[in-house]
Amino acid sequence: MTTNKVIGQPIPRVDGPEKITGEAFYGLDAKLPGMLWMKVLRSPFPHARIKNIDTSAAESMAGVSLVLTGEDLKGKLTGNVIKDQPLLCWDEVRLVGDCVAAVVAVDEDTAQEAVALIDVEYEELPAIIDPEEAHQNDAPILHPDYNNYVGAPPMDAPGNRYAGLSHERGDIQKGFGEADIVIENTYKTPLTHPGYLEPHGCLVYIDDEGIVQVWNNNDTPNGAHQELARVFDLDPDNINFNVNYVGGSFGGKSSGVMVGLTYAAAEKTGMPVKWSSDYDEEFQNMTMRHPAIMRVKAGVKNDGTITAWESEIHLAGGAYAGYAPLPAMTGILTIVGPYDIEHIRVNSHQMYTNTSPCTFVRSPGHPQAHFAGESHMDVLAKAVGMDPLEFRLHNIVKDGDEYPTGEGWQNVRAEEALRQAAESAGYYKEKGENVGRGIAIGSHSQIGATAHVVMKVLNTGRVEINHPLFDGGVGTATILAQIAAEELDIPTELIDIVPWSTREGKTPDMGVGGSRGARVYSEAGFGASQELKGNLKRLAAEFNGWDEDQIIFEDAHLVNGANTAEKISLGDIADRVGEPVSGRTDEEQGFDSPWTGFGVHIVDVSVDPETAETTVLNYTAVQETGRILNTLGWQGQVEGGIIQSIGSAMMEGLFFDESGRVSNPSFADMKLPTSRDIPPLQTVALESDDGHGHYKVRGIGEHTNAMAAPAIANAIADAVDARLYSMPLTSENLYNTLNTK
Repeated sequence: MTTNKVIGQPIPRVDGPEKITGEAFYGLDAKLPGMLWMKVLRSPFPHARIKNIDTSAAESMAGVSLVLTGEDLKGKLTGNVIKDQPLLCWDEVRLVGDCVAAVVAVDEDTAQEAVALIDVEYEELPAIIDPEEAHQNDAPILHPDYNNYVGAPPMDAPGNRYAGLSHERGDIQKGFGEADIVIENTYKTPLTHPGYLEPHGCLVYIDDEGIVQVWNNNDTPNGAHQELARVFDLDPDNINFNVNYVGGSFGGKSSGVMVGLTYAAAEKTGMPVKWSSDYDEEFQNMTMRHPAIMRVKAGVKNDGTITAWESEIHLAGGAYAGYAPLPAMTGILTIVGPYDIEHIRVNSHQMYTNTSPCTFVRSPGHPQAHFAGESHMDVLAKAVGMDPLEFRLHNIVKDGDEYPTGEGWQNVRAEEALRQAAESAGYYKEKGENVGRGIAIGSHSQIGATAHVVMKVLNTGRVEINHPLFDGGVGTATILAQIAAEELDIPTELIDIVPWSTREGKTPDMGVGGSRGARVYSEAGFGASQELKGNLKRLAAEFNGWDEDQIIFEDAHLVNGANTAEKISLGDIADRVGEPVSGRTDEEQGFDSPWTGFGVHIVDVSVDPETAETTVLNYTAVQETGRILNTLGWQGQVEGGIIQSIGSAMMEGLFFDESGRVSNPSFADMKLPTSRDIPPLQTVALESDDGHGHYKVRGIGEHTNAMAAPAIANAIADAVDARLYSMPLTSENLYNTLNTK
């Protein structure tokens, strides 16, 4: 293993001081002189035809500059891949909270008051809340014009299923015929919000040079840039998304939500226009994780061998598919787990429903799939009288096996991860009274795609690094600083991370997603550093008559290896050149990876048999990965994923009433975990040299976010012999289950 000075060390976040002191500039901080505010009138019905809109009272109100309706923007549809969402609805609304009209006024309060004066006549239409009902042949078709949408994979016949996956191997009926026991259950997960604390917002202004200046808390600004240009037929060179931090995303802020409408308001008023959502809008309308109904049927022999696995999955995609960056969630296939199963059939269906639109939230498809799949593994283990860990070890995929979902991963370490977790957690130790122990295993790979980095030395001796990412908190900037510090032998205090705006960078980039940040940006950063080092060596050799091949970097200087008393500082070279000395890499990698990473989580819970109050006592997570670039950042990603996973497992969830409205749209009723909800966490890293690029990197950002729910559900079942098939795993749900057994 290579020894490094900075790589692999617990380097503090380079953006930490800004964020802790409140100096960091976020999207919602943007404001300009003369700025107007926009507020939106939203539909009270899940599905209805718009018969008439009367905006006269709002237009006559003092302080109102503009009122927009769907007729003003008719035909303008937006989305990431499938362009199916109107900026403002002109004929139908398809969810409670759909955008019907917009008011622009001198301040936020005036705009909100004017919105209340708009009178809309609706004709209610049949609504579909349940994704299985949406799949029925007699279900109302929510998007009859689907085949006319830009980016929509064509349908053979009209329907509500806009995406999905099918995977088969072997002969499923033969597999069930070989089983001694066949068990079928249905598992459900609710709609969940990513839980970021900065709500959606944007500010748009067309400056004196005709440049559309945008501030938008979006972790994929280049995509939003291109989409704004497409919708309004603008020159992309005349659009600029300005740099700002993003107060959390987890995939929920990966599209330019409301940017197009805000631009239309700014263009018509000639003034800067700002919009931001409230949290009742966030919980009703903004991009969230798909609710899922998952039927799992599996056959097993008495010796514990799984012979067949069949799953039918329905995901409620909401009223619009435009938020999802890809047409189908491949992560849902992990419902079969990392097991050597000969006969498999999995069908997934992403359905249009009259509910909140959904997107690919952190580890898309995995939290739903692992809850169902790993819960069902414990059900099977119990049926054949095997310990859950031993049952998994009996069926786990080995190195060289084809993965159940068809991949041929290299150097599979699933069994090693299981055994390490058992040892670290004390799996076989005696448990206390009313205490249960649960286990879950999952895996996650990482995508690649593009990355762009410029690294340059200034005449001050400082190093500036440019890249196109708007940091949502994942720590990529710190990794780039570490690479510069490592390769140039300078302290991180001399490094400035200066992201490009979209117009400055002119580098289409998909942002951070798919656990790709560390993989591709470490390699792009390394490539830029090597080009920079080569340029610095060449210049030092020219200036001083040194042998370029003998020059080394030491303590912010270039040193003549043939005579170490001779040296020149990095800043002096840039000063003599008269301009910064730079290196650049435009990295492009495929979406595939030869490796996946395994995570095994083991949980102890105590359950009060009378009240069903459930307390997580201990949590152990073993994460298998490549080389760790920053142990502090790695720990933050692992613990952050676990905490988010515990929250969605035990308390989070948004639920629809009969009208199609979310019934708990506030933090008073939709809880997020606090420090008091989090047990002692023990995390164990299984590092290896199996990874991408010079530093042998694999992503960890999504790896930890999916195992808490099945592990806790399995622990509860172990404690009280009662299983919860629906999330969240609240004490109330468990109490009702215990008292209806």
